Amino acid sequence: MSVRQRIAALLAIAILEGAYLSMLGLERLANDVPSYITHAFFLSVVYLVCCWLITRRAAEALSERTTLRFIWAAAILFRLTVLPLYPSLSEDVVRYRWQGAMQAAGGDPYLDAPQDARWESLRDETWPRVARKDLTSVYGPVYEQIHVYYFRLIHSFGADARTEVWLFKIPFALADLAVGWLLMLLLSAAARPKAWALIYLWSPLAVVEFWGEGHNDSVTLLFVVAALTLYLRGRLSWALAALTVATLGKIWPLVLFPYLLVSRHNRKWRFHWRPLLICIPIGLVLCAPYWQSLSNIEELLNGFVGGWRNNDSLFGYVYDYAGQDFDAATALTKKLIVIALGLVWILQLRPTQATLAATTVLLLFSANCFPWYLTWLLPLLAVHPSAPLLLWTSIVPLAHHVVTQYDTNLVWEYDRVVLDLEYIPVLTWLMISTTLWMWKRWITRAPTKRFDESGGEN
Repeated sequence: MSVRQRIAALLAIAILEGAYLSMLGLERLANDVPSYITHAFFLSVVYLVCCWLITRRAAEALSERTTLRFIWAAAILFRLTVLPLYPSLSEDVVRYRWQGAMQAAGGDPYLDAPQDARWESLRDETWPRVARKDLTSVYGPVYEQIHVYYFRLIHSFGADARTEVWLFKIPFALADLAVGWLLMLLLSAAARPKAWALIYLWSPLAVVEFWGEGHNDSVTLLFVVAALTLYLRGRLSWALAALTVATLGKIWPLVLFPYLLVSRHNRKWRFHWRPLLICIPIGLVLCAPYWQSLSNIEELLNGFVGGWRNNDSLFGYVYDYAGQDFDAATALTKKLIVIALGLVWILQLRPTQATLAATTVLLLFSANCFPWYLTWLLPLLAVHPSAPLLLWTSIVPLAHHVVTQYDTNLVWEYDRVVLDLEYIPVLTWLMISTTLWMWKRWITRAPTKRFDESGGEN
């Protein structure tokens, strides 16, 4: 990096860090959601400029160790700055702790709901913030094992309940750093500059949702990125093993299996079924503690695709088309998702592109799309930067506007105008860019590079 470039990088870091320090001054983000959204927008503007600049620098400059050091030092600084925040935009971390406490007391997360009278003894000062007290667990066995073992660890130190809730952020924050490290390996395997990891590492969405709010999605992301890295390095069996673990954390990576298992080479289609066998013992071992009760896979899917409406985009249009019949809309949405995922498969995209496309399809059609769900896109956007999707990750904090009413009177209600502000620019830009891409690919027959089944480009 030249002296001028270092000064520019330090200036960008100083501006971003100043905004995070100002956000830290809010103490509890739910107390002043408009201020948080204002901070998030300011951070996103600077972040998007940095993304634009980093993807246009010369490849040799991006490989410099100085560049990577700047990126990583700033990423860690931003994260440590927001770490003291107590999670308030979401109740998820409170639920993680409750799931761990209930299991430590002998309960089963797939049979026992928080409101069950059997667990009245677990109701402490955090009880009012335990979300959906009428539901059993919506997390996979991987997460439930993390919840119980980590709870036993921190509970042994005798911390109070509120402190334990804050401490539950730590394992998922560390998993976020591991995602960043693995992402650099993925970028190298995909012949992309490692410095493009900035797209993930400097994302305000990742910083706030993982280090401020402590969401557990980072663990699933870790194994998805590992799976893609292993696949590109020709280790399909290990890739499927990692993807199995990811799926047993949260169910959505299940849709990624076809893109790794089926390939076209020398005009022949191949189904790689032998490596799939490794998934069986892994699944049996991870599900063993809950084998008698783990039977709500369909409920998990319904909770994501349907179940309830929450910051939805395309599902809202399907819902209106179905005459506002929720069951009919959910059934139709499932069919549309299968069709869209099939089209992605037919296109035979690179595995990283296919993963990005499939994940985007799930999020766009889902009836339930919390802001932190968009972190699923961030590592993939580092490999295949997409302006409309980066915009979406930057303006999705608008969805937190519901927190103000919920935090005061437990009313969870979205403002349609705010949803339009979030989705209309994204959907319009995404439609235009996708149309132009399809024109280039199919109409003009522009040559494209593909990955063969060994993971290399040809």
